[in-house]
Amino acid sequence: VLFCNPNLASKEVASAGLKLEMQAINELARMIGLEPASARGHFTSGGTVANFEAFWRARFRLDHWLSMGAWLLEKGHTSEGIFALAHQGWNSFYRQSERFGVDIAELAERSYVVQGPWDIASYYRDTLRFDFPQPVVLVPGNKHYSWPKSANVFGISEKAIWPTALDRFGRVCIASLRRNIEKARQQQRPVMMNVSVAGTTELGTVDAVDAACDLFDEYRRQENIDIWHHVDAAYGGYFCSTFRGGSSLLPERAIAAFGALARADSVTLDPHKLGFVPYACGAFLVRDAQAYSVSQVSAPYLIEDKKNDHPGWSTTLEGSRSATGAGAVWLSSRVLPLDASGHGAILNQTLATTQQLADKLQRSFDNIYFTPGRDTNIVCFTLAHTGASLRETNRRTGVVIDRFTGSPHFAISRTALGVKSYAAMVDDVVGQWHGVVDDDHLLVIRMVVMSPYLGDAATTDALLDEFVAELRSFALQ
Repeated sequence: VLFCNPNLASKEVASAGLKLEMQAINELARMIGLEPASARGHFTSGGTVANFEAFWRARFRLDHWLSMGAWLLEKGHTSEGIFALAHQGWNSFYRQSERFGVDIAELAERSYVVQGPWDIASYYRDTLRFDFPQPVVLVPGNKHYSWPKSANVFGISEKAIWPTALDRFGRVCIASLRRNIEKARQQQRPVMMNVSVAGTTELGTVDAVDAACDLFDEYRRQENIDIWHHVDAAYGGYFCSTFRGGSSLLPERAIAAFGALARADSVTLDPHKLGFVPYACGAFLVRDAQAYSVSQVSAPYLIEDKKNDHPGWSTTLEGSRSATGAGAVWLSSRVLPLDASGHGAILNQTLATTQQLADKLQRSFDNIYFTPGRDTNIVCFTLAHTGASLRETNRRTGVVIDRFTGSPHFAISRTALGVKSYAAMVDDVVGQWHGVVDDDHLLVIRMVVMSPYLGDAATTDALLDEFVAELRSFALQ
């Protein structure tokens, strides 16, 4: 399959590669709780493009509902506000289309995707007598860089990316999420999509995906407001394998959050992270064919899938796509099943070692301060003196990190938690040493425990002891 370098955009030359992709996507779907028979998805070059795929589909859906709403308002068939019409759901969309005989060409004339921002702004102002309601995207306060990028790529204002406040554990505050939705409704600005994160890159923190799903179910059930919910599980998604057919070492709240991935409209995974396959390999998944639908494009030199509900050149942002990522995931899932007996066993071991590392650090240092609410296999901490300012603590932490950088024994990383994004967490951590917040970020040492070779307890214990000794040496210099 890989020898002939197939391009997944072409069925003629990649028939085997496409079969591998579908089988590998089915394995990922099963791992996160989706029904493989109905789920859809494809492989991407990474999490950023997978997030773009979610944005593309959420925009496609919202544009259809918004166009129908504009048509109904123009023809005098409704008096509802544009916010409610933009979230009416497919059942209402098809019912109105059949009832009034609405042609797709009529909707295209009222589509902001088809007509572009200037023409559609004129239409709303001149015909509907109000300004075009620019959609907003709700993202966590620690938003991944792919979301501001998506605003640039898809032509919406960066000011339309609304941050949702985080709690002291660095997780999305559900009350703040509700306030953002109500703010959008008050301003009559449709919510194109909401983003939850199942395993942040900085801290490994898992948002309460289950609580967010409950909130969106409430809006859908009680008010007929349907909002696209995307879960960025690029880092953490593979932890679902730890509780498929076995017992997980994840905290119960994290298990509940990961267990709700199948309730979201779309999910991003990065097999090249905790899937242990080579770069570059991301994946995008949705629940069903309807959620997979996107705007139609044409290319006469390629065979077109008229159903538009499976991966192909017309349903993926990337044209040419390699089969290597799909092949790697397919093969690795055959060697290590994506459940607690295979891949999940490795990740459970990393969770156990993460706890072991945190315990050793806690016992070894009186002045160590962890970021609260550890959910997965990332330990973040700083060393601070009682009463020290944040600026001085950051300086000392930076010195320790630089010393590790020059050492051949251990690789550590750093992350800076912005005071603006992580306000509650920074206040909590700095307050533990009675410090003063006089800097715009909290610099922490970041340890990611992801080696698949941690099975020997004695070796792992000795390795952790060596790390603690080196940290003590560098901290005292």
